[in-house]
Amino acid sequence: MAEIDTDAHFDIAICGGGLVGLTLANALGRSNFKIAVIDGQARPTFSEQKAPKQKAAEYQAVTLDGCKLASGFAPRVSAINVASMKILENIGVWQDIKRMLAFKQMSVRDTSGSANIKFSAEDIQLDSLGYIVENREILVALANKLKTHENISVFWDTKLNGIDDTPQTTDTAQATDKTHTYRLSIGNQTIYCDLLVGADGGNSRVRELSGIKTLRWSYDQEALVTTIKTEYPHEKIARQWFTSEGPLAFLPLAEPNLCSIVWSLNDVSEHKASNLREFCARLTEASEGELGNIIGADQRFSFPLTQQHAFSYVKENLALIGDAAHTIHPLAGQGANLGFADASALASELMQAKFSEKGIGDLALLRRYELARKPHNLLMTSVMEALKRLYTSGDPGINWIRNTAMKIANDNDLLKNMMARLASGL
Repeated sequence: MAEIDTDAHFDIAICGGGLVGLTLANALGRSNFKIAVIDGQARPTFSEQKAPKQKAAEYQAVTLDGCKLASGFAPRVSAINVASMKILENIGVWQDIKRMLAFKQMSVRDTSGSANIKFSAEDIQLDSLGYIVENREILVALANKLKTHENISVFWDTKLNGIDDTPQTTDTAQATDKTHTYRLSIGNQTIYCDLLVGADGGNSRVRELSGIKTLRWSYDQEALVTTIKTEYPHEKIARQWFTSEGPLAFLPLAEPNLCSIVWSLNDVSEHKASNLREFCARLTEASEGELGNIIGADQRFSFPLTQQHAFSYVKENLALIGDAAHTIHPLAGQGANLGFADASALASELMQAKFSEKGIGDLALLRRYELARKPHNLLMTSVMEALKRLYTSGDPGINWIRNTAMKIANDNDLLKNMMARLASGL
């Protein structure tokens, strides 16, 4: 990894050192582009050694993300589909992720009726449908990989203060043969770049400063996340229930009786404030006792649920990727996967730009990236919105139609195989 120079000129500046921004940086690590990664947080590391593997009934407490977790697992995980796994594998990161679980099957139930859908990787000749991985595991592997690339400089603990896209003239200290660069005020210094990439999340500072508008609405819900211990083993099956309170997902972890949960709720405060025994009893009821009683839970966290989509992903010399461009409801666990696909698509266009006479900030080039990703992201956004509305309807007629459709889908191998391939991202 290159030394950081004050007032340096970079080909590409990536604002955001999360999953998507670091994936893009590593995907360009074998290029001859000079790259800066800027993030306001500290470099991701594990704050303490993880708990050693023990019997399923005993877990040593460790500190991750500044929170005491009895299970030793971080509260935020991602369901990484096969397509995203291949992206991480191609940039040399996947093999460095030590703790994960490959899930073989998915089960979806509607608690307002008897319908359910089950599909498996075996049905479509795959080893797995995807992988449940703690976000911190992926972040640390991505950050460590950056150190192997001489063309990348990283500014951790550095806030983006402002951007100026005024064309630079040839008599400035940072003059190049380019006619248009961004001047970035970061921390207490200034750097320049020919292409600015916003990978800085749903509240993107890059998007705000560049004036790109979004369509945004709140679901008036929050997602509750934690790690739970179940009476019966999860058997490497990802489960989801559409409950009267909201979608509830059990994501199987590397220990046979541990799952990470995401529960979308209208009123999360009551569940966060309830004592552990009450909370576990509510989870047992919501999951219809499919894994027996819920017999333990870590500290509970929550975050608001919104849907947002940028009117444009690009402008001259600027591109948005990941949550900076789009956020969706987490009920299908596709947010991270959409971001990884964005990073891969943009990296591909930029690598091809080396063989073009046009610069990497050329609007026509960046629009090819937008064209490759925006229709797919909009489709996924629309599907998630439709499912959310369908499964929060209290209308008996809608409930009957929903249950009937699920039963038909479960009895149709072609439909189930299509859903399995969609889940895998292939």
